[in-house]
Amino acid sequence: MPMNNLTPRLTSIQIRENIDALQKGGMSNDKIQAYVNNYTKTSDGNYILKSMAQARSQGTAASSAKQNNANIPAVDPRIINAPYSPLPREVPVISPPAPPPAPVTQQVVTPLPPVAERPSEVPSPIHTYSEDFSDRIKTEHASTATVLAAEQDAARRSEPAPSVPSESPKSRILFVTVGVVLIALSVGGIYYAYARYIASHAVVTLVPTISAPIFTEEQERVTGQGAVLIQAIGQSMSRSLSAGAVRLLYTDTASTSPSVFSNLQSPAPSVLLRNLRTRGSMAGIVNVGGTQSPFFVLSVSSYNDTYAGMLWWESTMANDLRGLFPPYPSPTSALSTATTTATTTPLATTTVKTKKAAAATPARAQTTAVKPPPVFVPAFRDEIVANHDVRVYRDALGRSLLLYGYWNQTTLVIARDPEAFIEILGRLANSRTES
Repeated sequence: MPMNNLTPRLTSIQIRENIDALQKGGMSNDKIQAYVNNYTKTSDGNYILKSMAQARSQGTAASSAKQNNANIPAVDPRIINAPYSPLPREVPVISPPAPPPAPVTQQVVTPLPPVAERPSEVPSPIHTYSEDFSDRIKTEHASTATVLAAEQDAARRSEPAPSVPSESPKSRILFVTVGVVLIALSVGGIYYAYARYIASHAVVTLVPTISAPIFTEEQERVTGQGAVLIQAIGQSMSRSLSAGAVRLLYTDTASTSPSVFSNLQSPAPSVLLRNLRTRGSMAGIVNVGGTQSPFFVLSVSSYNDTYAGMLWWESTMANDLRGLFPPYPSPTSALSTATTTATTTPLATTTVKTKKAAAATPARAQTTAVKPPPVFVPAFRDEIVANHDVRVYRDALGRSLLLYGYWNQTTLVIARDPEAFIEILGRLANSRTES
C-alpha cells in the first residue's frame, strides 16, 4: 500500500474502523496485516507510523542520519498533525506527465565524505500493535475480525460509566409508598380469591343419619358399656325433657355398631341376644305425665325364641335392670302421719265422760280410714295394655316397675309403666302409617 495514502497518527478506534472498512471492501487478511504493520503503538494507546516512531527513539542519531541521507525526504509536520480521514479504497495512481528535460549543465562533482557505518540496530523496546495483533491470533486461533471486536468491547468497558442523576428523597418516598400499596392490594386480592375458592370447595362433612323406628324430638350420643353406659343413660334422664317428648339415645354409629341394649352387657339369655337386630332397634327417654323413664324398642328375628328367653329372664330381670328401672321410694312418711293421728284422737275424749261413747266413734272411724293398701308379692303378671298382651312387674304396693310386650311379631318393647308403653306404641303406629 503506498505510504502517501497512510494517515500518520491514528487512535485505536480509528484503526479498527479502517480494518473493518478493508474487510468489507473484500481485502485479504495478508494485505490487512501489511497495512497494520506500518503502524506502531505508543504509550498513550494511539498508533503512529513506524518511521515516526523510529525517528523519535533514535533522537540525535536520527538527525545525523538525516544529514547523511539527504535523498530521503523528511516527514512534513503538517502530515503528522493532519486530521484523520477514513482510509479510501485503493485507487490506481495516475502519475503526472513528466516535465520536459532540463538543459544539461556541467556540474562539478564533489566527493562525498565517507559515510560512517551505522551501529548495529538494537531491538526497539517499543511493542507494536502488529505484534499484539499477531500474537492474539496465534494464541486464540481466532480471525482478525474476532480479535478486533474483543478489543473494542474491552475499550468500551474501560470507559467511565455515565453519571446517573440522584433521585430526591421525596421521589423515593413516593415510589416506596406506591410499591407498598400495590403489594398490599395484591396480597388482599390473593387472600380474597383463596377465601372464595375455599368457600366454593369446602369439604362437606356428612353427619351420619341415626335411624330410629319412631319419631323423636331430641337426639343424644352416649358412650361406654356396662355400668358406664347405665350411668350415661341416668345422666340423660336427669336432663329435662318436654312433656310427651322422646329423646333418642345412640352410640358412635348406630347403623353398624351393636345397639345400646346389647352394650348394657346385662346377663340376658343368649337366645334373646342372638335374635336381636341392630336395624330397627333403639333406646331412648320418654316423658309421660311429668315422669322421665328409659325404654327400649328391640327388633327381633324370632318371636318364639325371644319370648321364651324373656320368660326365662323374668326371675332376675328386675334386679339386672335396677340401674335403669329403680324401685320407687317407700311411703313411710305417710303411714307414720296416719298412725299419729289415730292414737292422739281418743285422748281428747277423756275430758268429758258423758261424751266418751260419742268421741270413741270418730276415733274408730279415723283408724279405719288409714288402713294400709293391699300388699302384693313383687312378680311379673299378665295384663293387657292398649289391646296388647304384656308382662308387668309390680312392687308390693302394686306400682309398675317394668313391663315388656310385643307390638308385632318382630318388635319387642321394654318400658317403665303402661303410660310409657302406650306412648311408644302410638309412635310406632304413626311411623308405620307414614312409611
